[in-house]
Amino acid sequence: MGTIDLKNIVISKISEINDEAFLAAINTILDSKSESILMVSDDQKSSIKKSQKEYLEGNYFSNDSVNEEMEKWLKE
Repeated sequence: MGTIDLKNIVISKISEINDEAFLAAINTILDSKSESILMVSDDQKSSIKKSQKEYLEGNYFSNDSVNEEMEKWLKE
């Protein structure tokens, strides 16, 4: 049995279910496995592009250096 056949069987079985709670549970399972597209606003896209540019230009701190700086602040 191939993927298409299996999808058709599942769709057919789901179409026969009338239990709303059960359908909600199935929906939750499907949501966790679906390949959804992340929707971002223009402002978010701009922020991402700016951050990528900063990273490529070397304008970032390593996790270790940030942790060291925090340790210095905590000791003061």
